[in-house]
Amino acid sequence: MRHLENKVISTKQQKLKLKLELKAACINILQQRIANARQAMQQAQESANSEDKSSAGDKHETARAMSQLDRDMHARQEAEAKQELQLINKLTIDTLHEIVKAGTIVICKEYSFFISLGLGALQIEQQKIISLSPLAPIAKILDKKKAGDNFVFNGKTVEILDVF
Repeated sequence: MRHLENKVISTKQQKLKLKLELKAACINILQQRIANARQAMQQAQESANSEDKSSAGDKHETARAMSQLDRDMHARQEAEAKQELQLINKLTIDTLHEIVKAGTIVICKEYSFFISLGLGALQIEQQKIISLSPLAPIAKILDKKKAGDNFVFNGKTVEILDVF
Protein backbone atom coordinates (compact mmCIF):
# COMPACT_ATOMS: atom_id res chain seq x y z
CA MET A 1 0.00 0.00 0.00
CA ARG A 2 1.60 3.25 -1.11
CA HIS A 3 1.19 6.59 0.57
CA LEU A 4 0.49 9.88 -1.17
CA GLU A 5 4.07 11.10 -1.15
CA ASN A 6 4.68 8.62 -3.99
CA LYS A 7 2.05 10.31 -6.12
CA VAL A 8 2.42 13.83 -7.43
CA ILE A 9 -0.53 15.98 -6.46
CA SER A 10 0.51 19.39 -7.58
CA THR A 11 -2.41 21.20 -9.16
CA LYS A 12 -5.25 22.84 -7.31
CA GLN A 13 -7.69 20.72 -9.32
CA GLN A 14 -5.95 17.45 -8.28
CA LYS A 15 -5.96 18.49 -4.63
CA LEU A 16 -9.64 19.46 -4.64
CA LYS A 17 -10.51 16.23 -6.46
CA LEU A 18 -8.71 14.19 -3.79
CA LYS A 19 -10.53 16.04 -1.01
CA LEU A 20 -13.84 15.36 -2.76
CA GLU A 21 -13.00 11.65 -3.16
CA LEU A 22 -12.05 11.39 0.51
CA LYS A 23 -15.23 13.06 1.67
CA ALA A 24 -17.26 10.74 -0.58
CA ALA A 25 -15.42 7.71 0.85
CA CYS A 26 -16.23 8.88 4.40
CA ILE A 27 -19.89 9.38 3.49
CA ASN A 28 -20.00 5.91 1.92
CA ILE A 29 -18.55 4.30 5.07
CA LEU A 30 -21.06 6.08 7.29
CA GLN A 31 -24.02 5.22 5.06
CA GLN A 32 -22.93 1.57 5.17
CA ARG A 33 -22.69 1.72 8.98
CA ILE A 34 -26.20 3.16 9.15
CA ALA A 35 -27.57 0.46 6.85
CA ASN A 36 -25.80 -2.29 8.83
CA ALA A 37 -27.10 -0.93 12.15
CA ARG A 38 -30.66 -0.75 10.79
CA GLN A 39 -30.47 -4.32 9.53
CA ALA A 40 -29.06 -5.54 12.85
CA MET A 41 -31.80 -3.66 14.76
CA GLN A 42 -34.43 -5.25 12.57
CA GLN A 43 -32.98 -8.73 13.15
CA ALA A 44 -32.82 -8.16 16.91
CA GLN A 45 -36.42 -6.97 16.93
CA GLU A 46 -37.55 -9.97 14.88
CA SER A 47 -35.67 -12.24 17.27
CA ALA A 48 -37.39 -10.65 20.26
CA ASN A 49 -40.78 -10.93 18.59
CA SER A 50 -40.31 -14.55 17.56
CA GLU A 51 -39.27 -15.94 20.94
CA ASP A 52 -41.51 -18.92 21.49
CA LYS A 53 -43.87 -18.38 24.43
CA SER A 54 -44.08 -22.13 24.98
CA SER A 55 -40.60 -22.19 26.48
CA ALA A 56 -40.13 -21.61 30.18
CA GLY A 57 -41.23 -18.13 31.27
CA ASP A 58 -37.89 -16.92 32.66
CA LYS A 59 -35.98 -18.21 29.66
CA HIS A 60 -38.41 -16.43 27.33
CA GLU A 61 -38.14 -13.14 29.23
CA THR A 62 -34.33 -13.36 29.33
CA ALA A 63 -34.14 -13.96 25.58
CA ARG A 64 -36.48 -11.03 24.90
CA ALA A 65 -34.44 -8.77 27.19
CA MET A 66 -31.20 -9.78 25.46
CA SER A 67 -32.73 -9.07 22.05
CA GLN A 68 -33.92 -5.68 23.28
CA LEU A 69 -30.43 -4.82 24.58
CA ASP A 70 -28.97 -5.87 21.24
CA ARG A 71 -31.50 -3.70 19.40
CA ASP A 72 -30.72 -0.71 21.66
CA MET A 73 -26.97 -1.12 21.03
CA HIS A 74 -27.52 -1.05 17.26
CA ALA A 75 -29.83 1.96 17.61
CA ARG A 76 -27.00 3.83 19.38
CA GLN A 77 -24.58 2.85 16.62
CA GLU A 78 -27.02 4.11 14.00
CA ALA A 79 -27.48 7.40 15.86
CA GLU A 80 -23.70 7.90 16.15
CA ALA A 81 -23.19 7.19 12.44
CA LYS A 82 -25.99 9.63 11.55
CA GLN A 83 -24.38 12.30 13.71
CA GLU A 84 -20.99 11.71 12.05
CA LEU A 85 -22.69 11.85 8.64
CA GLN A 86 -24.06 15.29 9.52
CA LEU A 87 -20.56 16.41 10.53
CA ILE A 88 -18.90 15.17 7.32
CA ASN A 89 -21.64 16.75 5.20
CA LYS A 90 -20.90 20.11 6.85
CA LEU A 91 -17.15 19.77 6.27
CA THR A 92 -15.91 22.36 3.78
CA ILE A 93 -13.52 20.82 1.26
CA ASP A 94 -13.76 23.25 -1.65
CA THR A 95 -10.92 25.42 -0.35
CA LEU A 96 -7.21 24.70 -0.12
CA HIS A 97 -5.63 25.67 3.19
CA GLU A 98 -2.01 26.31 4.07
CA ILE A 99 -2.40 25.37 7.75
CA VAL A 100 -3.82 22.18 9.22
CA LYS A 101 -7.44 22.35 10.33
CA ALA A 102 -10.64 20.37 9.77
CA GLY A 103 -11.06 19.54 6.09
CA THR A 104 -7.36 19.57 5.23
CA ILE A 105 -5.09 16.86 3.91
CA VAL A 106 -1.63 16.57 5.43
CA ILE A 107 1.05 14.85 3.36
CA CYS A 108 4.17 13.51 5.06
CA LYS A 109 6.84 11.13 3.80
CA GLU A 110 5.44 8.09 5.61
CA TYR A 111 1.87 9.15 6.39
CA SER A 112 -1.00 11.05 4.85
CA PHE A 113 -3.91 12.35 6.92
CA PHE A 114 -7.39 13.71 6.19
CA ILE A 115 -8.60 15.78 9.13
CA SER A 116 -12.30 14.96 9.13
CA LEU A 117 -13.62 12.02 11.18
CA GLY A 118 -11.90 9.16 12.97
CA LEU A 119 -12.60 6.51 10.34
CA GLY A 120 -9.09 5.07 10.06
CA ALA A 121 -7.24 4.19 6.86
CA LEU A 122 -8.96 4.93 3.55
CA GLN A 123 -7.86 3.70 0.12
CA ILE A 124 -8.13 6.22 -2.71
CA GLU A 125 -6.52 5.17 -6.00
CA GLN A 126 -4.14 2.73 -4.25
CA GLN A 127 -3.13 5.49 -1.84
CA LYS A 128 -3.52 5.11 1.94
CA ILE A 129 -4.82 8.16 3.77
CA ILE A 130 -5.69 8.08 7.46
CA SER A 131 -8.97 9.78 8.30
CA LEU A 132 -8.58 11.52 11.67
CA SER A 133 -11.02 13.28 13.93
CA PRO A 134 -9.91 16.86 14.70
CA LEU A 135 -10.10 15.76 18.35
CA ALA A 136 -7.65 12.88 17.92
CA PRO A 137 -4.32 13.39 19.72
CA ILE A 138 -2.30 13.36 16.47
CA ALA A 139 -4.73 15.84 14.86
CA LYS A 140 -4.27 18.15 17.84
CA ILE A 141 -0.50 17.94 17.36
CA LEU A 142 -0.94 18.76 13.65
CA ASP A 143 -3.39 21.61 14.27
CA LYS A 144 -2.21 24.92 12.77
CA LYS A 145 1.01 23.41 11.37
CA LYS A 146 2.05 24.02 7.77
CA ALA A 147 4.27 22.48 5.10
CA GLY A 148 7.86 22.34 6.29
CA ASP A 149 6.91 21.98 9.98
CA ASN A 150 7.89 18.88 11.96
CA PHE A 151 6.06 16.86 14.60
CA VAL A 152 6.73 13.70 16.60
CA PHE A 153 4.64 10.61 15.76
CA ASN A 154 5.31 7.09 17.09
CA GLY A 155 8.62 8.32 18.50
CA LYS A 156 9.85 9.67 15.14
CA THR A 157 10.23 13.23 13.93
CA VAL A 158 8.06 13.62 10.83
CA GLU A 159 8.17 16.49 8.34
CA ILE A 160 4.99 17.84 6.77
CA LEU A 161 5.54 17.96 3.01
CA ASP A 162 2.23 19.53 2.00
CA VAL A 163 -1.02 20.80 3.50
CA PHE A 164 -4.12 21.54 1.46
